[in-house]
Amino acid sequence: MNLIIVIRIVFLIISSAFIAFLYMLENKINLLESKIRDLFKKRTNLAPALFEISKHYIEKETEVFAEINYLRKIEFYNSGNNSSFSEFLNNEKKIHYEIEFLFKVFDKKPKLQKDWKFLYLKDLIIESSSNIWKNISIYKNIIQTYNLLVNFKNLTIIWLIFPIYKKTNI
Repeated sequence: MNLIIVIRIVFLIISSAFIAFLYMLENKINLLESKIRDLFKKRTNLAPALFEISKHYIEKETEVFAEINYLRKIEFYNSGNNSSFSEFLNNEKKIHYEIEFLFKVFDKKPKLQKDWKFLYLKDLIIESSSNIWKNISIYKNIIQTYNLLVNFKNLTIIWLIFPIYKKTNI
C-alpha cells in the first residue's frame, strides 16, 4: 500500500517538473519569436535609408524599390493584425530576396560601392541578417526539442490534464 502511494507521489513530482519544463520552453519560444520579429523589422527599416543613398547612383530607383516597399506595407499591415509567425516569416523571406536583388543591382554601380554611407548600411544589413540566422537556428533547435517532448507527453496520461500542443517548424 505504501509503495503505491510513493509511486504516485514520484509520478506527480516528475509530471509536474516535466510540465513546468514544457511551459518554460514554450515561453522561451515566444521570446525568441519576438526577438526574431524585432531583428527582421530593424533590418527591413534600413530599406528607406538604402533608397535615399542609392537614388543618386541608379536609374529608375522607384521601380527598383517598388517591390520592397510593397512588402514593407504588408509587413506593417500584418504587425497590426497579429499575424502568425509563419506568415510573418513568409513575408520576410520575400523581403530578404528583394534585398539580395537590390545588392545585385548595386554591385553593378562602382561609384555606389565607394560611398561610405552605402558601405555602412550594407554592413549593418549583413550583420543583421547574420544575427537573424543565428536566432532562427536556435529557434529551430528549441522547437524540435519542444515537439519531441510534447510527443512524449501525448503518449502518457498527462495529455489529459495539460493540453499543450506542438509548434510548427519553420
